[in-house]
Amino acid sequence: MSDFFDNGIVQGILATFIGALILGLFGLFKFKRDEKMVTQFLENSGVETSHSFRTTHAISSATNLSKKRIRHICRKSSMIRRHDRDKESWKLF
Repeated sequence: MSDFFDNGIVQGILATFIGALILGLFGLFKFKRDEKMVTQFLENSGVETSHSFRTTHAISSATNLSKKRIRHICRKSSMIRRHDRDKESWKLF
């Protein structure tokens, strides 16, 4: 078994797998952190006004995240829904 792990190809594959796993976990943690920021903003802004939808620009301005990142988070999140007619407006589900 020791000879198996001494093989350079196996070591390379294991290192690549571990690296991809670590990068994937960092990406997941970053997504969850950003999703929490967006959902907290949507929750707080829904209480303050009668409008339940918020634009990508408004969310971006309040959270200091890029519009591209906001769109990605809102599309992937199971807690956030897009407005039927206005594709740049979002609300909590």
